[in-house]
Amino acid sequence: MKKSILVFMMICGLTVSSWAQSRVTYDLSGASGTRDDESFSEIHLGLNWYIHDWLNWRNSIFTQFGTDINTVYGLDTAALFNWEAYTQGRGLGIELFAGPGLRFATEDSNAVFGKAGITFGLGGLRLGGGIQAFHYFEDRHDKQDRILNKDETQYFITVSGGGSF
Repeated sequence: MKKSILVFMMICGLTVSSWAQSRVTYDLSGASGTRDDESFSEIHLGLNWYIHDWLNWRNSIFTQFGTDINTVYGLDTAALFNWEAYTQGRGLGIELFAGPGLRFATEDSNAVFGKAGITFGLGGLRLGGGIQAFHYFEDRHDKQDRILNKDETQYFITVSGGGSF
């Protein structure tokens, strides 16, 4: 019984210690690109939980829309491994990130993805770009009922702003 209590106290201590070192940020970001010769735009409202300096659990609700594609809504969740170098007040810096994720979306657009990129920070403004490769679980269709590829690579440029809690 004493060993159980000791193990429980150690686990709670590690959890509290991890929480004390973590931070939560939010952002509003936008991106645009092309796929299957069709242009699209995405808007994301993201919540980032930096569990450690090197690990960000990012969740963002999004909408993807365009002239020839069906509008898609959903949630992207990803475990992003992170390296960053910022000034003391986080006013100027750079981040590199990469990791796997899942997309839960309407219009048969559920997918797994890998994402990697770079972000430059200046005050509350973030400018960045990267690559995101998707593999969709089901056949998707555009507005003309053409079947879209199950594998898709998106290159993105992101301009975002946000804050932290």
